[in-house]
Amino acid sequence: MEALDRSLFLALNADISSPPWLLDAARWLAADLVYLVPLLLTALWLWGSRVDRRAALTAFTSALLALALGQAIGWVWPHPRPFMVGLGLAFAQHAADPSFPSDHATVFFALGLALLGSPRRALGSIVLLLGALVGWARVFLGVHFPFDIAGALPVAWTGVALARALLSRSHLGARLTDTVEACRCRVLALPIAQGWVRA
Repeated sequence: MEALDRSLFLALNADISSPPWLLDAARWLAADLVYLVPLLLTALWLWGSRVDRRAALTAFTSALLALALGQAIGWVWPHPRPFMVGLGLAFAQHAADPSFPSDHATVFFALGLALLGSPRRALGSIVLLLGALVGWARVFLGVHFPFDIAGALPVAWTGVALARALLSRSHLGARLTDTVEACRCRVLALPIAQGWVRA
């Protein structure tokens, strides 16, 4: 598996002949597109229906749980990044920390999978596609192996399953949802009254 992962990495990794525009696009995808996540969740929270807000809460919780699981995996099995073992070329700066699974891909996949289980399925599909693009970019730039991206998918799915179990099938989840909704109504009372934010 390790040999296959390395072979796939070398096939996807950029080289000195890669077009500058493609490298720039990959850097944007790899580093900046993740800022779409809080914007998306904020939009659902402010202007979405109660069902949308529930989906946003589930997606946020899913991403947190998936990231926590990913950190635990990295602590137990600190797999090095390609540049840490002298493989390929790195076209982006990155700390020499464990590579498996990719945090960026984990966040996108968790958010996308969570939204797929909500009325916002189309949005979930788009987020999953963006996650795949982010994953490609991070391999292309030499900071992740392909299996780091692929491995983020089951980690994200586990985070979603745990979040749904917590928020949908327990009294704790119902209380948490009601508490968050009540806080939202207090904090956003004026914008809601003015019609700037959905009630």
